[in-house]
Amino acid sequence: MNLLSFNSVIVPIDFSEACVGAVETALAQVDSPEQVTLVHVKYPTTYITCGTAYVQLDEAEHKKQIEDHFQQFMQKHQWEALNWKLLTGKPGEEIVTYAKEINASVIIIPSHGYHGIKRLMLGSVAERVVRLAPCPVLVLRREEDD
Repeated sequence: MNLLSFNSVIVPIDFSEACVGAVETALAQVDSPEQVTLVHVKYPTTYITCGTAYVQLDEAEHKKQIEDHFQQFMQKHQWEALNWKLLTGKPGEEIVTYAKEINASVIIIPSHGYHGIKRLMLGSVAERVVRLAPCPVLVLRREEDD
């Protein structure tokens, strides 16, 4: 029996295998898989990064590719019953905005667990979500690779 009851759980994902634990944790907290929503936030194609500085990206095609990848990722893990949402913008802010929109009970988010210069350079989506979320946030620390 679960001591906490959540009606609506958001799990932000980046398609890494480290997200699997967060999704499994979310599934253990709900009565039905339909109460879990996987959320991925993509940056708009207008953001200039190393990979896009010299390439013209089509926003619609980029979105379609991510949606296809989302479907494949969910099928791979047999999560077809889960809801999913693709958002565009700054990840921390979009996750919080979406949580407010659907009146989420909790956000379960994996964290890289970076510290020092790595954290400074990469930022922290989890930290932003914790600071701004309208609901409780469970942060699951990932193991560092190095």
